[in-house]
Amino acid sequence: MGYVFSSKDAQTYEEWMRRHPCRLAVAIEQQTIQRVWSPRPGQRLLEVGCGSGLFTKWFAEKGLQVSGLDPSVPMLNLARLRLPSRVSLERGYAEDLPFADNSFDIVALITTLEFVEDPIRTLREACRVARDKVLLGVFNKYSLISWQRRLERLWKPSIYQHARFFGIVELQRLVYTVLNGSVPIQWRTCLTFPLCTLSTLQTLERSPHFQWHPLGHFIAMAIDLQYILRTIQHPLFHQVPAGVPTTQPHPSCWGITQRKRQDHRSCAHF
Repeated sequence: MGYVFSSKDAQTYEEWMRRHPCRLAVAIEQQTIQRVWSPRPGQRLLEVGCGSGLFTKWFAEKGLQVSGLDPSVPMLNLARLRLPSRVSLERGYAEDLPFADNSFDIVALITTLEFVEDPIRTLREACRVARDKVLLGVFNKYSLISWQRRLERLWKPSIYQHARFFGIVELQRLVYTVLNGSVPIQWRTCLTFPLCTLSTLQTLERSPHFQWHPLGHFIAMAIDLQYILRTIQHPLFHQVPAGVPTTQPHPSCWGITQRKRQDHRSCAHF
C-alpha cells in the first residue's frame, strides 16, 4: 500500500504550493512532461496518485477526459475543491487499480512511485490499464535537491522520509522488467539547481537543450505501449457498410514439406 498522506500532509502540501518558487517549479515540471508527450483532446487519462489534483487539473485543461485515483481521503477532498465536476475521482491504491484492461489511453503517475510499497506491481498495473502510454514524473535520487532533502530530514520531519527516489537507469530497468523487454521511452529532466535560484535561472531550466542531462530533480518519462499486445475491445468486421461485396478467404499454407502431401489438412488458414 505504501505511504498514505494524512490531513497534516495535505495542509503542508497546500502551504508549500502557495510559495512562488514552488508554483514556478510545478509549471516547469508540466512543461517538461509535455516535451515527452503530445496530448490529444478527447484522450482518456487516469492519474494514479492524483493527490490534491494539481496535475489532474492541468491534464483536464488540455482537453482530456480525466479521472483521478488516490488512497488519501484528505487529498481527494482538496482535489474535489480544485477540480471541475467532470473529473471523476475515486479512492484506491496504485498496486491494485479497480479498472479493466486498456480502460484508458494514458495512465500518469506523477510523484507516485516514490511513495508506493511495490513499484514493479504499480507499474505493471499502470501498463495493464493503459492502451497507449504511461507517463512518469519521478524525483531523481541523484539531483542536488534530493541531496538537500536527505540532509534536511535529519533534523526536521518531512514526507520525504517515506519516499524512495529513483534514477533514470533504474526507472528504465523497472520498465523493461515489467514489460519483459525494451520499449520506446522518452525522458527529460528539469530543476537542476536549488529552488531558491529558480526565479533567476528559469530560462535555462525551461530550455529543451538543457533538459537532456540525467541530473535534474524531476524526471519526466513517457513509456510507449504501442508494441505491447492488448485485448481486442471491438469485434472484427463489427459493422460492414451496406453494398460492400464480400468474398471468401483463400486458404494458404505456412510452408511446404519436401514430400508434397495430398492431404492439405495440415495447412493453416489466415
